[in-house]
Amino acid sequence: MSYLVLARKHRPQTFKDVIGQEHITDILIKSIETDRMAHAYLFCGPRGVGKTTCARIVAMCLNCEDGPKTVPPADSDVCREIAEGRSFDVLEIDGASNRGIDEVRMLRENVKFAPTSGKFKIYIVDEVHMLTTEAFNALLKTLEEPPEHVKFIFATTEPNKVPATIISRCQRYDFKRIPVPKIIEGLKEVSRKEKYTIDEQALFAIAKAAQGGLRDALSILDQLSALSDKGIGEADVYSMLGLVEVDLLFDLVDHIGDGDCAKALETLDAVVNKGKDVKQLIKELTEHYRHLMVIKVGGKTLGKLVDYPVAIKELLLKQTDKFELSDIIQSIDTLIAAQDAARITENIRMALEVAIARLSYRGQLPASAAKPSPAAARPTPSRTASAAPAASPVLKNKRGAVDNVGSPKPAAKPEPKPTMSDQVDDELSRLDEPEEKPPVVDIGEPLAVQEEVELDLEHVRKVWDLLTSAVSKEKMSIATCLQEGMPTRLDSKYLYIGFPPKCSFHRDSVDDQNNRMMIERIFSEQLKHKVSLKFEMVEEVEEARMDDNVQSTLDAFGGKVVNRWHNE
Repeated sequence: MSYLVLARKHRPQTFKDVIGQEHITDILIKSIETDRMAHAYLFCGPRGVGKTTCARIVAMCLNCEDGPKTVPPADSDVCREIAEGRSFDVLEIDGASNRGIDEVRMLRENVKFAPTSGKFKIYIVDEVHMLTTEAFNALLKTLEEPPEHVKFIFATTEPNKVPATIISRCQRYDFKRIPVPKIIEGLKEVSRKEKYTIDEQALFAIAKAAQGGLRDALSILDQLSALSDKGIGEADVYSMLGLVEVDLLFDLVDHIGDGDCAKALETLDAVVNKGKDVKQLIKELTEHYRHLMVIKVGGKTLGKLVDYPVAIKELLLKQTDKFELSDIIQSIDTLIAAQDAARITENIRMALEVAIARLSYRGQLPASAAKPSPAAARPTPSRTASAAPAASPVLKNKRGAVDNVGSPKPAAKPEPKPTMSDQVDDELSRLDEPEEKPPVVDIGEPLAVQEEVELDLEHVRKVWDLLTSAVSKEKMSIATCLQEGMPTRLDSKYLYIGFPPKCSFHRDSVDDQNNRMMIERIFSEQLKHKVSLKFEMVEEVEEARMDDNVQSTLDAFGGKVVNRWHNE
């Protein structure tokens, strides 16, 4: 016989063998004992936790000789056929490949026939959520009033996709993820039967990597069993799965807690040089800080929320002395922001290095730099005052000429009175000056310098071109769409932007959730006021009001506006 994987070889054959689902197996045993078995069941839960296994055990209990019995006899031919998937009375159907209405029609025809040898004809439909809407509708009547000899057992990992009309006709059982200690017990039993030599730490690493699924844990153990005849160690598990050793996580977080950025980056480099996945590292580092948060909040009383042995929980408790709770929570935010940044820059190592630098220098950075923000994940060029280079001795004046450096300063001459043309030129030159501060567009004198001012619709209309210009620095396409609209009204909650009927596409583009949040953030920065936006369709859009100086210049020279974004 060909090799049989551990997950199939050691599949539970009785309810007593099922691990971690006692809240379900106890009810099923009681239902069989009292002869109160329903005609349809829905087993929900994550992968590899025992849904199909329990369905098969139910079928064996109902169809075994002299049944129903709560413990199917091991020497029963009927039970052996069911366990091996050869029974004519127990049909296992894959919902993903038999999802159409034609398959359900065939099932409806077949349920009329009596079982061949057992008492019941049992249909086990795996991944039932994959059935089409038409297939579900065709099944409704049969599911509600099936023949007395028919039982349905549905299994799914996504019960939210199963119609309510189906769920209401079934008894629903929710399987849960299996706790790490129970997975370790199951792995120990399998290792004893297979005569494997395996470390306790390796068992824990496998159980943690399985994420609550016993089948996943057995698959990992199956892979490791081929590594060495001398036994399976913790290093073998970490090496095969690409996981980061717990010791390295503690070292990295210790250096961060000590404020030693250089040592922290060296540890990160050592982890990467071992071939570990940086994406996995940032995930495990975030989880490590989560464990620190739990231990910091509840101490040993909340230790059950951390899936680690007692010895590692003690190390976590000791490490919490290096951090305040606010630092731990802020660290989690920083690491999550680093994951967002990695998706944009496509360089997760750099994003993690920046995050480590932020965490290490938290006490030395300005508050705005130490605290991550949504904009922190966006690679926009900005320079703080502390990081800006020293001012160059060569300065450009507003006219674009370069002042002489080192030459004698000429005697001051009385400045002529500026003409209207000079004023307009100066205004345009001022807007054309290169930005040496964070990219916030100066929208002129009407904006006050205090933290927050009252919004005025007329003022917003006056500076509309400059607001859209600020948006163009981050996303030109959205700024172009905004230019088709105009502020129409303002109330206590929203600033309304109206678009003409022909610009519905532009309205839909800016009304996307991410785009709207970006626009609100930029408008709030420019207007020094929290802005919430609503986009609407209007009959016509009022033309933007021209600045008085610009309008008088246009009138004097017969000119026209070719570009409203003056500083582009």
